[in-house]
Amino acid sequence: MSLLRYEWRKLAGTPALWAFLTLCLVFNGFLLYASMWTCREFNEGSAIAARLGQRVDENFAEGCARLPWPETSDKREERENLLAVLRGLEDPLVRYDGQLLRQFYADILRSSSWEAVLMDIKLQQVERRAGQLARTGAAMDFFAGPVTVEANSFLYKIFFKALLMEGVLLGALSMLCLLDHERANRTTAALCVSRTGRRLWRTKAAAGVTAALALYLLLAVASFMLYFALWDYSGVWGASMASQFNTGIWSRSDVQYETSRPFIPWADFTAGTYLLSAVGLGAALTVVFTLLAAVCGILAGNAYVSTVAMVLLVMTGWAAWYAGYMGGNWAVFVTLSFFPTSLLDQTLGWFTEGGIIYFIPWQETVTTALWLLLGGGGTAMALSRFRRKDVLT
Repeated sequence: MSLLRYEWRKLAGTPALWAFLTLCLVFNGFLLYASMWTCREFNEGSAIAARLGQRVDENFAEGCARLPWPETSDKREERENLLAVLRGLEDPLVRYDGQLLRQFYADILRSSSWEAVLMDIKLQQVERRAGQLARTGAAMDFFAGPVTVEANSFLYKIFFKALLMEGVLLGALSMLCLLDHERANRTTAALCVSRTGRRLWRTKAAAGVTAALALYLLLAVASFMLYFALWDYSGVWGASMASQFNTGIWSRSDVQYETSRPFIPWADFTAGTYLLSAVGLGAALTVVFTLLAAVCGILAGNAYVSTVAMVLLVMTGWAAWYAGYMGGNWAVFVTLSFFPTSLLDQTLGWFTEGGIIYFIPWQETVTTALWLLLGGGGTAMALSRFRRKDVLT
């Protein structure tokens, strides 16, 4: 334990790490400043939900009509449009046409056999899940009204995605700093003359992972403190993520699912539980990339070479995954969809059916768990190799 604390002190004394963490917080603050207009509209919708509840019915619509009317003509027109929508709101999941969606993807994947089978099996489960949500009336939750789509897009596609990328970078930086410390200070040879000295690299790996988690959580707590200082969630914490306001109001019976589709989560997520789950999965992904950095750092023995290897690994994987999608090479696309790099770009689709991105239920969770095992196993194998190899200084 004393060695672990010693490694943590090395990181704590690394100015570049704290400078990067500060820059991340400043950048996240800038993102929040850029979202002020959407934030004001969201807070108005949240205030309505806090007063009237979440479930949209006749009482909700009439209660909304009795609320104090805005002073400006534009806002009054928005309120009138909202009332018209609320009074005619129906549950679109009752008419969910799973066969339409299955045929749509069958046409896309007609040149790929096993990929089409996986997709069809998933969509059958999606149809059952849509039926469960229809029975609970989850799509009839107000959330924060028409601004919900834009607000959640900002939160998950911009703000949280930036936070996740920052956490991944902080984790990799922490791990590589620790693994390269002895080489940079020319103490590697002195330590590696004994078995005890070589076991220090195992402690470094453990310290890097725990530090990565701590830095990610510190950054997440600080960033979301800023976020919730501006965004009022008092009325929406219990709103279902399956609300039709979360994907735009898609109540037309002839809806085209490839352009406007319901948000169908695999569990009964509310706005609060979905956010907590996303932050938790983000922590796990941070550990995954930190472990990959550990493998590169231990095998390469040089932070600069390891950084280049990590960048090439991530960018090549993402580029091949995206090229597979654009070129319709579904074998490549599906295979690389089970790589962690593909998850960094789909933060709003986590825990849902995911459209063409995911081919099995809970794919983001399965992929993260798989790579936690592979990353841990790869780190153990790299440490085993390090204990046996000659050290060049």
